[in-house]
Amino acid sequence: MRFKPESDNTFDGAGGIRRRLVLNIISVAVILYTFFFLISICRVSFSGSHIPNEYREAANFDLTLSFIKGENPYTLDNLNGEVPACVFQYGPLFSLLTAGIHFLIPFIDIFTLHYAVAFLCILAAAIMASYIAAENSQTLLPPACVFLFTIACTWRYGYINAVPDTLGVTLLVLIFFIETRKKIFPKEYAEAAVAVALLYTKQYFIIIALSLFIYKLITDKKAWIRLSVSGILILSASVIILNITCPLFFTYTVLIVHGVSGQSVASTHPLFSGILFPAAGRISLLSSAVQQELPSTGWAFEIMQLKSLSGIFIFVFAGMLTGVIRAFASRTPRFFASRLFVIHSLVASAALLYLGQNDGAWLSYYLQLLMPAVVIYSFISIEKDVLDEGMKRIYKAAYILLMLFMVMYTTYRMDSRLPYFEKDDTVLAEWDKAYRYCDAYASSGEILYRAPLGINALAEGRYLYDNGHEMAIHQRFLDEYNGSAFYRMLFPYGGQLMEQHLRYREIMRKKILNKEYSLVFDTDVDGELVSTGDLEAGGYVKLDTLSLDMGWASYDIDLWIPSDGDKPSFVTEGWT
Repeated sequence: MRFKPESDNTFDGAGGIRRRLVLNIISVAVILYTFFFLISICRVSFSGSHIPNEYREAANFDLTLSFIKGENPYTLDNLNGEVPACVFQYGPLFSLLTAGIHFLIPFIDIFTLHYAVAFLCILAAAIMASYIAAENSQTLLPPACVFLFTIACTWRYGYINAVPDTLGVTLLVLIFFIETRKKIFPKEYAEAAVAVALLYTKQYFIIIALSLFIYKLITDKKAWIRLSVSGILILSASVIILNITCPLFFTYTVLIVHGVSGQSVASTHPLFSGILFPAAGRISLLSSAVQQELPSTGWAFEIMQLKSLSGIFIFVFAGMLTGVIRAFASRTPRFFASRLFVIHSLVASAALLYLGQNDGAWLSYYLQLLMPAVVIYSFISIEKDVLDEGMKRIYKAAYILLMLFMVMYTTYRMDSRLPYFEKDDTVLAEWDKAYRYCDAYASSGEILYRAPLGINALAEGRYLYDNGHEMAIHQRFLDEYNGSAFYRMLFPYGGQLMEQHLRYREIMRKKILNKEYSLVFDTDVDGELVSTGDLEAGGYVKLDTLSLDMGWASYDIDLWIPSDGDKPSFVTEGWT
């Protein structure tokens, strides 16, 4: 089947005055909701000084601070030292961007700056998506809804997360934005550059390159050649430059990522203790029964996510399906470059059959990779049908009803089913207690930090080994690497890197046996770093156990001190 040439005027421009008025009135309610939604996100995200919103956030801060100090963690020189450089499994663009902004405005706290940059990325993605909807719509409702739901695609657990995901979604939507520009020619060079940038932001976003490849192949062979050639050249040049200047880069971002044993959803304790759902002014917790039945990684976890995603966006998916069927029936695209959104949705859905089994974050892969394209296409498409005067009354009524469900039902379900976390006084008190312990013992000797408390180490200029990313390195993976000629050929420094880390962990264990740490934190996550047996053999006793909420999950952190160490005065005198 071949489409007819694309046309800008894919709907009857007359519409209905009353229908337009109704849609605009609804859009006012959506805009007001979005305003308070953004305020809530900011209030939750920026509450509590230096309290992380995610277990592995310290890795992002660690890399940014390395850049600010002029350090390059990807050089071979780092393999010669006893102390390993920071490990970072994702692309560095988010940290490079944040470090660059820090040089322009150095007076802003670096940790707060990460959240500010992430928030700006969220807004940028929403604005571009909304602009695409606005230029293809006749009312305010599609751009208002696209803005709101694109925010939901980048927002995780009710707060801003200082991770590369937000920049990744922004660059993904930027490609949609570039392609929908009619006066940019040739746009393929810019799209190729952004697609390669996505690889260096967070690796899985590179699937947009396949979407573009298929779309250009179908619509414009010359554009496909320009995209393919420029993409290969830009990617090849970047790989060559990185291999020369940062020879460990792909060891971290490709090999070490493969070494992650899997972040089991069932391993957190308790799994969803930090998730709250705001609905009609009420706050409710997931039942303990649901918590016990949640599966770990794999197909069971993916199916669970698909059920939840469908429960939220079922009518948005229906809107897209209806639009696609209408486009095929009329052999006319719904709007300029609309086929890219359909193709990307299909490519993303196929990729998510694999990526969706990774429980790195609840629903985030689906929200980030799939939903921006679905949301933009659906609202533009259904508004055209609502305002189409040439349609029979019964179908017109059906499309109006579908639009209302897309807006109202999706907003309600998004508000009631997407995880929402807020730091209450109890949570803040636990974090305050943890940081007071850090300050009390820092003067007595080195502290062995774990990732949840990594921000405190970085903020105070203390050494941090466990930033949340290095625990992908373990003996089993080193054995796998040594047994694979393919790994050794592609990543010649991988074995040396992992051996350096394992040697340093042995040094850390010896320090424990010699009571060289004034305070040791331990958690049940990635337990290869410290064991209870090592601590007891070294003459350490458990001082306290803190339950630290980090957004969607709560982690029990044990505090150990030498048996002959003194307890801080505030412990014996009581907390104030």
